[in-house]
Amino acid sequence: MMHLEIKHLRMIRMIALTNNLTRAAEKLFISQPALSQQLKDIESKLGTVLFTRTGKNMILTRVGKKLLNYSKIIIDQIEEAELEVQKSVNGEEGELKIGVRCLYCYKWLPGVIKLFQDKYPNIDISIGNSFDPEKDIISKLYDIAIATSPVLNKKIASTPLFEDEFLCTMSDEHPLSKKKYLDYKDFHGVDMISMVDKAGPSFYNLFLKSKGVKPGRYMTITYPDAVVDLVEAGLGIAILPKWFISPYTKKKQIKTCHLTSKKTLLTWKASFLNEKSTSYQKEFIKIITSYPIIN
Repeated sequence: MMHLEIKHLRMIRMIALTNNLTRAAEKLFISQPALSQQLKDIESKLGTVLFTRTGKNMILTRVGKKLLNYSKIIIDQIEEAELEVQKSVNGEEGELKIGVRCLYCYKWLPGVIKLFQDKYPNIDISIGNSFDPEKDIISKLYDIAIATSPVLNKKIASTPLFEDEFLCTMSDEHPLSKKKYLDYKDFHGVDMISMVDKAGPSFYNLFLKSKGVKPGRYMTITYPDAVVDLVEAGLGIAILPKWFISPYTKKKQIKTCHLTSKKTLLTWKASFLNEKSTSYQKEFIKIITSYPIIN
């Protein structure tokens, strides 16, 4: 007798997506040992192995691949049904206020909004800058705040959206352009370009200042495309998201490299009030998680 439940299908899909138990557990908001035990239990009940373990990687078996295909169909149908019911209960009219920490996000927001409005044509959308997500959510300035900073208030829930690597970006002619990665000490005396004021939550304030590293000239400009142009002109190094800068490397005379040998990864999250989560708010977050943001 089969014992499959929706939570098992979601578990299988997430492990297959991440190829790693630890990352899957983080996405599912449970501990890694608990997820590992759940997988063992369902494999035992089904009488077959769904994944083979290769180091830290989880590889689907033939049976696992079949079950994954079914899980996609079943979960998508259930989520679609839930969405339609929620539309009927909550209505399709309203407003969604979105706060964004980084202006680079405007590169992918239009595509996300287009997909959202196809499903909710009568929901008005407003977008603004959110420099303090926790305060902005509690005050109800925004329904959703998209940022990397941690939110500690228990009244606020957060959903991971995607991982983001920050890359060191410079012109082809820059003295550091041949390096595979830059250590923090490499920035000493180097001119920098940023969208964030030096005294604010800048790369300098968050990473360099505490290490005693002092860059050279510091230029602040609030337009992402202008930052790239100034970098190409050789006026300094910028720290930019991989998903933002990747397209420019094909048409600009610029080079990118990792920040430290371990890379520098940040997780973008959508934060919102626990008590006020509408169907269209959940759908907006779902669209972001499935949108091809990182090229």
